[in-house]
Amino acid sequence: MQALKKFYAGFCRLEELIALLLLAGITILVFVSALMRYIKMPLNWAQDVALVAFAWMIFTGSDVAIRGSGLIGIDIIAKHFPAGVRKSLDIVFKVIIMAFLCVLIVNGYTMTLTSWARQITTLHISYGWVYLSVPVGALLMLISTAIKLVERVRTPAGQEIAHEEGRDLA
Repeated sequence: MQALKKFYAGFCRLEELIALLLLAGITILVFVSALMRYIKMPLNWAQDVALVAFAWMIFTGSDVAIRGSGLIGIDIIAKHFPAGVRKSLDIVFKVIIMAFLCVLIVNGYTMTLTSWARQITTLHISYGWVYLSVPVGALLMLISTAIKLVERVRTPAGQEIAHEEGRDLA
């Protein structure tokens, strides 16, 4: 079990690095592309590369946000309930999120298969690579949410869940 936790921690660090590199790459690419367009030497492929990178960045970044509790939550009403009710609501919301992510996985997989024959003209690759970010990202978010659900179930009502050090953005 310890080896699995170590593997998952390493995977999480790799995922954060990939999301960061995608964000930096998109920023640089869009800037250089605008600069090249200004000097009348446009990079025709830059927009398509940014599209692919953006899709993957969104879904890997969403998983990073889920793991670090960086998503927006509205607790103005929930914080007035007793600890046991708050815990139950948290569990119910996580189950709903997991159900939605399962729908994303199934529909994203279907979209990927149906778009595989369509090509991104400038890159000569399939649009399936863009759509593949949906089921892969949703699967990663499903795993992270399931881990948080288990933590919530195991943690007594009224006791806060310990998040990753330095990862809690709230």
